[in-house]
Amino acid sequence: MLKRNGMISGLCFIGYLVAEAPHISVAEALVLVSILFFVPGIFPFVFFHQSQLRAAQSLESGLIKCYPAAAFFAVLALGTDIGGFALIWWIYTAFMALFAILRLWETKIHRIEETSVLFGLIYLAGGGFWFFAYAAHLQIMQFAPLIILLTAVHFHYSAFLIPIFNGLLGRITRKNRVLYSWITWVILLSPLLIALGITYSKTLDVIAVGIYMAALYLHAFLVFTTAFHRKTGTFLIRLSSAVLLITIFFSMIYSFGVFRQNVTLTINQMIWIHGFVNAFFVIVPALIGWRIVDPKPFDADSVKTFSRIYGRRRIGTNFLANIQAENNVQYRGLVDDMGSLRAKDFSPEKLAPFILSFYEQTINYDVKAKVAWSTWFRPLAMVYEWFSRRTGQIHLSTNPDWYRMYSTIKGVHSKKDGREKVRAWIRTNEKNETIFTALYSVYRSNGEGYMNISLPLPFSSMTGILKPYHHHEKLVLTSRRRKSGAGDEGIYLQTSAGTCPLPLSETFLIEAVQDNKLTAVHHMWLFGIKFLTVHYIITYCPPK
Repeated sequence: MLKRNGMISGLCFIGYLVAEAPHISVAEALVLVSILFFVPGIFPFVFFHQSQLRAAQSLESGLIKCYPAAAFFAVLALGTDIGGFALIWWIYTAFMALFAILRLWETKIHRIEETSVLFGLIYLAGGGFWFFAYAAHLQIMQFAPLIILLTAVHFHYSAFLIPIFNGLLGRITRKNRVLYSWITWVILLSPLLIALGITYSKTLDVIAVGIYMAALYLHAFLVFTTAFHRKTGTFLIRLSSAVLLITIFFSMIYSFGVFRQNVTLTINQMIWIHGFVNAFFVIVPALIGWRIVDPKPFDADSVKTFSRIYGRRRIGTNFLANIQAENNVQYRGLVDDMGSLRAKDFSPEKLAPFILSFYEQTINYDVKAKVAWSTWFRPLAMVYEWFSRRTGQIHLSTNPDWYRMYSTIKGVHSKKDGREKVRAWIRTNEKNETIFTALYSVYRSNGEGYMNISLPLPFSSMTGILKPYHHHEKLVLTSRRRKSGAGDEGIYLQTSAGTCPLPLSETFLIEAVQDNKLTAVHHMWLFGIKFLTVHYIITYCPPK
């Protein structure tokens, strides 16, 4: 793909130079360099064929296949002075932005390094618009054609590529994550602030450029303190960052000159300093360096799978029998062996023995529960209770009293579910209403074990992927992401259209309080705000 795109891009650029010689516009040439070489240069960093959303899968395939045609029309727009050809490139970049939005929906905004990469694609769509505006001779406010063209250059360079390079750094660096997050948000918001400053306020422009420059200097600090595994890649990435520190300083000089109405650098000088130098001494070394280093997303090697069992209008106790998903395998616990979840930060032998016994011999335990909805959520909980009673799934009462749960464990056909050694833990209350039908499985990814719990919902399913930790002799199971962004944990919704993360998170804390008794507390958050707490008393009952 890269060789093919490179050959097509090279031929297109040579054709443009021949057609425009000897009156070649440096700014036009710069925007074409980005379109023809830098845009396809970032494909290996953003296209992984990992998306669970069918729309994103289709877009990814289409964007790769359609790139040569879109780039060819961009060259025609400048070579023939027919602005309509530029519309094709704008539409192409708009689909790039749509792809980025779909991927953001999947990865969640807390995956700050991937957010940075995908924001670069969104800003590229802005570059597509300004390129079309220039080629079609559109009048945008009071901007001269050269300013419109330079805005297109800006969005095809710093607004597009700097966030991507910053995201690639985030895929590697594990230290200073708080500093990295602040730097990232400044880099992502600065193009908007600078655009507002250029349009409405010279003061805002100087402030925005100053903040942006500070973020890039701190970014350079991380570049020079992060350990890379390839010497050549390290040299090129650090060279790029060092040159960028010089060119952004000239941008500050230019903005301050405009603010003081005492311009020390002309626009033509800035085209060479901030355009030509950035293109060949910032972008080119960075692209080559990052290709050598080749950082992958934290979850690039994830092997997480989701249940293929979706619910019907009603779930209930007999749901699995009705869809012929039960098998005759007899399971006694939610997991066969807690050792299958072992990781660097989780040693099962450090847990209280009764906690291990509960998960491996669940049918030997009685469970009582008490539901406590947060005050702000109680009105919604009443509506939710009505709905959950009728669907027969995740039926949590608004009654604050303790009640007993009756449970059974049934085997589930792996071919039907798609996961291995799946068992259903079905719980009912004293009124014989189904509370939960939860399909349990475990898997390992990148040296870590996860509990994979699927709950069929009407025409969909919800999966909680929980990471275990030991805290003294207590067990912590959580779907909350680590600060580093690594790991598979999360709560996901699956439909026929694909899989996406939900703004939900949960944590279980299980503790042995007596020789035959455990307590568990289940907390749930919506957009980071706690809305539910469920208390459990789990008592060992020897088999008869």
